[in-house]
Amino acid sequence: MFQPPRSRHHLPEPQAANPTWLELFYDLVFVAVFIQIGDLLSRDVSGAGMLTVLLLFAPIWWIWVNIAWYMNRFDVDDVTHRLLLLVQIFFISWIGLSVPEAFGDQSTQFVICYIGFRLTMIAMYARTLRHAPEQRALLVRHITHFHAPGALLWCLSLLLAPEHRPYAWALIFAGEVGCAFLPRFVALMRVHPVHMHHLVERFGTLIILVLGETFIKSITADPAPTFSLEAVLFSAPAIATFFGLWWLYFTAIDSERAAARMVRPENPLPWILAHLPLALALITLAVATSRLFESVTTGQADAGYTAVYFGSLALFFLLLSMVAGDRSRRANLPRLIGAALFALLIFGGDRLVPHVALAWVAVLIVAALVSLDWINRRRKLADEAHPS
Repeated sequence: MFQPPRSRHHLPEPQAANPTWLELFYDLVFVAVFIQIGDLLSRDVSGAGMLTVLLLFAPIWWIWVNIAWYMNRFDVDDVTHRLLLLVQIFFISWIGLSVPEAFGDQSTQFVICYIGFRLTMIAMYARTLRHAPEQRALLVRHITHFHAPGALLWCLSLLLAPEHRPYAWALIFAGEVGCAFLPRFVALMRVHPVHMHHLVERFGTLIILVLGETFIKSITADPAPTFSLEAVLFSAPAIATFFGLWWLYFTAIDSERAAARMVRPENPLPWILAHLPLALALITLAVATSRLFESVTTGQADAGYTAVYFGSLALFFLLLSMVAGDRSRRANLPRLIGAALFALLIFGGDRLVPHVALAWVAVLIVAALVSLDWINRRRKLADEAHPS
């Protein structure tokens, strides 16, 4: 029932690499919160609406990163740990419930619940101090440079007006990211590196759950569409596009060497941070797809969602070129070309492409990238089998 935390590096493979059932359940809780954030964008696609989504998504995503970071370092699944995660899930649930009015009437409860999460993280690291004395300096630094000051600064944000607090949260987030790049922290991470294979598996799990949520969101229309020719002509390529994104992302990270060209195991934070906008791009893509799907049946189009649709795809491929295991010119050039093509369509796609054909343009570009990716992998396998 009670098992002390142990270093993940001391576990045999593949046990060390695989996320636990508890981690998967925890990820599902976050996906539910991400749905709430997507709903905000569904109601407001303006620049202010996009800023609101970003200011809320970043600190909530940072919660998930912090627990994923802890679980990457330590394997623990006893009663004490489960109860601590249960308390976290309570706070995270109320954070999700607070999202619609986090800039207004429910801002205070949003902050209180965020502080509650910080306190549970302090409890986890304080408990681990006893069982991992060799990592004491690193564990203490997590408390003194991240979670304790984070809890205090979030508490101080209550002194501000609700509409101004999110900017303070953004500064706190930026400060914590900066602390992770300080020489002392990097030196400690070099001595006690993360488990890269588990890290890739964990982030891949979150992305596949977000993809599932985006798929559900994209086919959710109000009112529910009938099985018409227009609906089929839009939904078929839209669904195929999500399938292509799944194909390309998991092909890119499906390797123990994933991200090796970009990050060192002692500080994978750049690779981790690239997943923040990548996950957000999938959420905004789902919202835009849902709205465009509705407009196909209602005839009421919004050019803003067309821009979000193509912009999300452009951002996805740009970031994919940063997190992929193979970042050679032959592998990355198609991703960057895809990002450039979608970026060109952000401002002119609604005028150049008939509304019902938007999804077809997207799926044709994605299909071309999937084909090039498949060809590149076959060439790479051939080169490895017959080196010159």
